[in-house]
Amino acid sequence: MSDLWNEFELKKPPQLTVTVPNKNAPSARRLQSAIQQYFRRHRPQEVEFAETSALLGRLMARRKNSFHGMRGFRAVAKCNAATCRLLRIDITRELELFHGSLPDFVLNSAETVEMPTQNIFDYVLIRLLNTHGVYGRIRECCLQAAEYFAKLIRNNFFMDTIILLLAVLGKLYSLSALLGNKCVELYNQLRPMREKFPLSEKSVHYDINMPEKLENFSENQTLDVPNAESTFVNTPTTNPQIVVRPLKPMKVRKSLDVGTEVSRPTNTSTQTKTFNADVELANVETTKRFIVNENISRKQSLKQSLTKDILPHEWIGATRLFERKLLANDHKKALSIFRKFIVNKIS
Repeated sequence: MSDLWNEFELKKPPQLTVTVPNKNAPSARRLQSAIQQYFRRHRPQEVEFAETSALLGRLMARRKNSFHGMRGFRAVAKCNAATCRLLRIDITRELELFHGSLPDFVLNSAETVEMPTQNIFDYVLIRLLNTHGVYGRIRECCLQAAEYFAKLIRNNFFMDTIILLLAVLGKLYSLSALLGNKCVELYNQLRPMREKFPLSEKSVHYDINMPEKLENFSENQTLDVPNAESTFVNTPTTNPQIVVRPLKPMKVRKSLDVGTEVSRPTNTSTQTKTFNADVELANVETTKRFIVNENISRKQSLKQSLTKDILPHEWIGATRLFERKLLANDHKKALSIFRKFIVNKIS
């Protein structure tokens, strides 16, 4: 029974119905009302449980490397595996199939009635036991993980998702108790009707001892975390010795010598370059010297050159045009074009 929740090789019997006398048959109305009541009370918490389980899986993905060696994280991984096991059992589907095999109504005057076999009913009871065991496993893993994370908090070790993990584990712990108690209630209602179901010729014998009654989970159980102060043993002393340490004289720091501010005379006279086109650009030779001097001046400081208002690409284009005209032996036109360009830009 301890490993029944983890039973994977459970064979499902075929869906068969057998004709039995009406007076010896179990009450179909009681079976239908019990299953329908379980569906009504189970569905809201089941949706909330599924959302919380999905959140736990996403939190595990946030710290994937921590779930290999640490004890508390291994408990979270086991809890996540148990929630996945619930999806594989799918008790809701099994109950719906069993509910569909029951007769819709039974007349009081009817002598016989078609009822599912005892093997099918046993399979439903075993699945209820499986689900009950999984919920117990989830609660056990939640307790182990919560104790570990509580110790981390007491040791002043915090991580980004530790509070959220504790909240998710607490919610899974309480929802497992609610859903598990609903399974217990349904099992306790169905178990006394087992002997009334008919046997079939081709029956599957389950070597499982089904208990007559299941016990409920305690829904109000909380995790008792010992205080951090209890880990230390305080031994009171009657005559405490007070140790007075001599005060060391404070060292006076010397003021740093950062020097004195020196006032330097500023040269108010600024050298301004003057440009005379009649002198600088009088002929081809003076124009060549002007170009060489301006190239040097522009490389050193463009702001202090005479041609500071001329853009670099404009200056390069003007000098190259001047050189091409000289190569074409058109000295007069070269001097005229370059002189007009410089005068227009500088003046």
